[in-house]
Amino acid sequence: MRYVNFDVISNNLTKFWNHEYIGRCVVRITAPKKKHPLPEPQNYEDLVKIWTNGEEILKRNRTIFENTYFLGEAFPLINLNLGAAGHAGYFNNITYKFADTVWFFPIDDEEELVFSKDNFFYKTTIVIARYLCNENPGEFIVSMPDISGNIDALAHLRGSENVMIRMATEPDRVKNELKLIQISWEAMISEVFDIVKENNYGGASIGWMGTYAKGLHSQLQSDMSVMLSPEYFDEFVFDELKKQADFLEFPTYHLDGIEQIRHLDRILSIEKIKMIQYTCVAGQPSPLEKLDVLRKIQQSGKLLLLIIRPEWLKGLLENLSAKGLFLKIEADSIEEADNLFKLVRDYSMIR
Repeated sequence: MRYVNFDVISNNLTKFWNHEYIGRCVVRITAPKKKHPLPEPQNYEDLVKIWTNGEEILKRNRTIFENTYFLGEAFPLINLNLGAAGHAGYFNNITYKFADTVWFFPIDDEEELVFSKDNFFYKTTIVIARYLCNENPGEFIVSMPDISGNIDALAHLRGSENVMIRMATEPDRVKNELKLIQISWEAMISEVFDIVKENNYGGASIGWMGTYAKGLHSQLQSDMSVMLSPEYFDEFVFDELKKQADFLEFPTYHLDGIEQIRHLDRILSIEKIKMIQYTCVAGQPSPLEKLDVLRKIQQSGKLLLLIIRPEWLKGLLENLSAKGLFLKIEADSIEEADNLFKLVRDYSMIR
């Protein structure tokens, strides 16, 4: 791979997934070599192109790669992204708007959900994945699509408030719709992995996390569970997580802040989940204030991934075991990146 020695990175990450220690924690550090502002879209048509045109996506990412310093287990990666919980877009009559993300708007509550591989978002995801892999001379990894969280997709399709009401009044309807969304998830995960696995040296990646595993690897989540009691989590989410964890070889659960901690024991009980990614949500305490939770994840035998600010690094290394720990950090400069990597080497310990 042009920008990094991917053989070394892949070997380190394979050891990480096997719970082997590489002499420090796994760390993905990136920094800008110089300012490289990408062209701003001049109109909505330009914005749609940035999201949906493979040639434009590749051109913009190559500009980023040329101007990025990669350190540790960082490597060039294109995020195959058409909106969070993007499998909501695979259903007929969903309306949407492109912005800083892709916003979906609920369909009529009485309209039947119909999954279709001919849907614009499904077809576009496949077209982009194929284009990127066909145009790649061994230069980058193509991620899996960001389609985690069936209950989150249902919230896009029906509206969060309606889903919450239906859980209480029509639970069987909610469960049947979640089963249909699971079918769409399995279809896309399988089809995209078949497309990208050769490009990805037999592996897969979660784009926004910067991960990589040699095998079928993707993300599980239930962001809507911040509004659910443990009882509703068990009834409407838990079985989905078990089923998706069984479907994947390297499943990773995205724990979205402190409101999901009440579900942590149930999530940790799913043996097939290999890693927990803990997100420090804006306005919530830093990870340094939740060390008990982070230690609990490590002590459960799960791997732990944190996306952190540089100023948190030393305190986390002093309090967490470096074995089974993956840290993702964006530095402001090459000098800062080198200093952060030195901290990783100096303070990593098995605890």
